[in-house]
Amino acid sequence: MIQPTHAGIGLVRLSDSDFVPQNPEDDLRGKDVYDPEGQRIGGVKDLYIDHREREMRFLQVSAGGFLGMGDKPLLVPVEAVVKVAEDWLTIEPCRTHKVEGPAPFGTKVAPRPQTSRPTRTPGCLTATLRAPPTPATPCYGTSTGRTSGRHAGGYGPYGS
Repeated sequence: MIQPTHAGIGLVRLSDSDFVPQNPEDDLRGKDVYDPEGQRIGGVKDLYIDHREREMRFLQVSAGGFLGMGDKPLLVPVEAVVKVAEDWLTIEPCRTHKVEGPAPFGTKVAPRPQTSRPTRTPGCLTATLRAPPTPATPCYGTSTGRTSGRHAGGYGPYGS
């Protein structure tokens, strides 16, 4: 989903893009969000990025609600983030400009790394190799010692 901006550039949700945070530790999704007084505001649901500049611009914060129902999405500029910890972050809701000094987290994003795929030669068929079954995972049609609802012998009047 692209959200147009006044500058004519589009913002894209990080989860809808082919980008990831340049440093995996700078992925703020899933962290709790607090104000400077320690009151919980909500949680970071997603990040909006400027895909042309490769920068994070906004945090999508889900606030309020109960068990995921009735929550309100808030867009918080990354400049409002003043502290980042392992499971939470603090924002100053009125801040819209960057302060002097190092930022509490990196806002750069990079293309998602491509998974290495085997090269294919035209006209050649390839097969997917599978590991042989282990005793814990028997092949289809082999006995597991269980019956399918029928009596399979044993003691008593129906035993053999």
